[in-house]
Amino acid sequence: MRPICNIIYKSDIAYQILDIIGIHHFLNSDDSINKQVLGLYVHEMGGSRVLQREDNFLICGEIEEAIQYE
Repeated sequence: MRPICNIIYKSDIAYQILDIIGIHHFLNSDDSINKQVLGLYVHEMGGSRVLQREDNFLICGEIEEAIQYE
């Protein structure tokens, strides 16, 4: 699934959505989230933040502010 807009704002910080993946991919047998596996996936995608929307995780990277050089 590809996002229509790949930028999302959370607490006034802009994030680029790198991937959208179903939460069910990271569930343990007791339906808890396997945070270690999720963290490995986020690292592999080059992300720095995970946001949740409905039944999906949004793997995001923070967009750094542009610096103007004179």
